Amino acid sequence: MRNKPSAEMLFDNMDDKHEGTVIRKPGSKKLYFLFYYYGRRVEKTTGLDDTPVNRKKVKAWLDRQMEKIKAGNFIFADAFPSASEAEKRWFAQQEGKNYSPSPKNIIIGEYLDKWNQEVVALYDSHTKRSDYRAILTCWIRPYFAEKTFYNLTRLEMQKFISTFKLKIGKNKGKPLSRARSINIITVLRTMFNDATDEFHWDIPDPFRNLNRHIPKNPPKGREIFRFDEWLLILGAIPPWHRPMLEIMMLTGMIHSEISGLLRSHINQDHIMVQRSIVRGVESSTLKTRYRVRKIPITKRIRAVLDEVLARTDSPYVFAQPDGKPYLRENFTERTWTKAITKCNIPYRPPYSLRHSFAAWSLLIGIEPLRLVRLMGHGSKQMVYEVYGNYLEGIETDYWDILNYFGKDFVEVKKRPLAFYQNLSGESFGESQGSKEHNQLIILNN
Repeated sequence: MRNKPSAEMLFDNMDDKHEGTVIRKPGSKKLYFLFYYYGRRVEKTTGLDDTPVNRKKVKAWLDRQMEKIKAGNFIFADAFPSASEAEKRWFAQQEGKNYSPSPKNIIIGEYLDKWNQEVVALYDSHTKRSDYRAILTCWIRPYFAEKTFYNLTRLEMQKFISTFKLKIGKNKGKPLSRARSINIITVLRTMFNDATDEFHWDIPDPFRNLNRHIPKNPPKGREIFRFDEWLLILGAIPPWHRPMLEIMMLTGMIHSEISGLLRSHINQDHIMVQRSIVRGVESSTLKTRYRVRKIPITKRIRAVLDEVLARTDSPYVFAQPDGKPYLRENFTERTWTKAITKCNIPYRPPYSLRHSFAAWSLLIGIEPLRLVRLMGHGSKQMVYEVYGNYLEGIETDYWDILNYFGKDFVEVKKRPLAFYQNLSGESFGESQGSKEHNQLIILNN
């Protein structure tokens, strides 16, 4: 009859565990290492069954580690890569080394939480924090929560990109736009770069040559408003919001800039665009440094500003009736969409006012480089490659737009009279659209 196993079945070096011992635990067929390192008991499974061959193999490996410990060449994290991060970090401190965990041992989901709290939370921009957290929650966590950084390969990125489909709405299942796809990848790349810097990893870049795998959407034209459509919209918009939309059309400013515009930013001859309000959060910075700009005040812009500034004592130019800053939330659905529907014209978002401002400005002769500055772009690429495509089809609106913006908005170059007659059939100042223009004056009064 066999004897029952004792608390620990020891063999080899059993007289001095400090020299390293191989053990087998009661009820287990596996072999374990047992030794002390920097005064701490280290007991690790070998994963091997207790057989004569395995005993010999395990004993030889343990003897080599004991020799390294005596020589001062032993590195705990290398010997036991599957040990806990806390344990490897503690022994690394005793060994006088900077501990760098392996990518195999850092779970992306766990690092994501830490990165969100310690890095994303420090971003100055509320919008950036909000956008990053939405991407982390909706896209990166569901896919990578249980994977490690070792699993973050180019092949895995291709698989991840293949999941970029709309999750809700009438277009559910359709691919995300290229821009949204790039936004998701940018957040993951930023987190990956921070992890490699923190842990001093030298691992392949999983984001290299990914462009060919990102969905390529067909170019989508940005629609603008024709002048007669603009008149209809102004007539359908409630009087309180009409000046705000006029300034957007006359300057190319966007909702967030309109919301953040203060009385103190209105000077005698220019508007200083330098702050914004996005999702209810005020910011003293704009999207890019180029967006900080001066916009000359024309006679028409001055008339609209005088009207709106007389309505309240609020420090905000486009205040709500209670004096608080204008917020775009609910405006599109409650006011803008209703007006477009009432006018029975194809829907375009309020941002199309900015596109219309650009196209209209180019049509009436604004120099492209000046338009770059007025709109706050970093280069003239948008002006030449995008806005320039709008011009075809709106030539007949030339005189209406010029009269609407005002002669003080653009210095009209001297051209032969035949040019203007060919363009409109009339000489300067005798617009074919004078009837509609007079209607607009009535609306503004």
